[in-house]
Amino acid sequence: MVTNKQRLGVGLAHSKLILIGEHSVVYQKPAIALPFEAVFSEVKVAPSTGAVTLASHFYNGKLAQLPDKLQGLRHVIERACQINNQPVKDFTLTLTSTIPIGRGLGSSASIAASLARGIFDYFKADLSLPVLRELVDLSETYAHGTPSGIDREAVISDEPIWFIKDQAVEPIEVKEPLNIIVADTGRIGDTHAAVSAVNARRQSEPDTTNQLLEDLEKLTEDARTMLKTGDLKALGHVLTASHDKLKALGVSDEGLDRYVDISLSNGAVGAKLTGGGRGGCMFALTASTEQALAVEQALLEAGAKETWYIQLTNGVKTDEKNSTCTHEYRSY
Repeated sequence: MVTNKQRLGVGLAHSKLILIGEHSVVYQKPAIALPFEAVFSEVKVAPSTGAVTLASHFYNGKLAQLPDKLQGLRHVIERACQINNQPVKDFTLTLTSTIPIGRGLGSSASIAASLARGIFDYFKADLSLPVLRELVDLSETYAHGTPSGIDREAVISDEPIWFIKDQAVEPIEVKEPLNIIVADTGRIGDTHAAVSAVNARRQSEPDTTNQLLEDLEKLTEDARTMLKTGDLKALGHVLTASHDKLKALGVSDEGLDRYVDISLSNGAVGAKLTGGGRGGCMFALTASTEQALAVEQALLEAGAKETWYIQLTNGVKTDEKNSTCTHEYRSY
């Protein structure tokens, strides 16, 4: 029998990288997302006495006193306890994460998933996929209003996914390894403002804007084909073309464009922003590990705050030993 003092729950969730289809995914068009295991969140749940407390970089204190912007986390915790017929008391949560905030890497969805997994593990209960989705949605809806669901699906999936809002998620075959460098501009992206701007543009310039969204849909479909056939050069062209369309939509910025240009001039086969844009992160696709590290070095010299190298197949491998970035595990 497991006593209260012996209890310990642990929950982990990686982040995500949208390969292609951001913004157009809002309008029922497809997107491709990758599990991004170079950065992740972790929650540890341990017994205590009295009110539930949360220890993290951004908040330390009682759950009942969480600031408004973090109430989504409270909803996840309380609902997870309710599902398990357990009172919301007598445990403490410690949250750590290596995912930078507001960079389009799915930080809030990852934290919600790790919270749910940690609490269910603490209560020694099975966590089904539908319940996990429900719990992540509680946090995402509070944080983003009406999210597409792509962040939720990407952080709980261990393989690349084909995503269309309100449709079943499909795994994607990746024939050849993808060598990817992700770079953080160091600037928080404003996804809400970017999405609102695209919607406003659809009202003021419907023909031009809808054509750009249709172009992004076609490029996303092409990318799926290139992943399946292993044509990395063609995939690179598709990714760069997608960035150009996003730029035309007004969701890129000078810094992201500069990093894309630097990546291409240093041998990347393709490069684009990822996530909401207007800050945040971009990534470059290369034909080899050696070329990836050369692009990474160029981005660091250009001022990238942080970079990560991953090699992705039908599973995900994070190649930290060769990367010039040190993946320090820091409190979130």
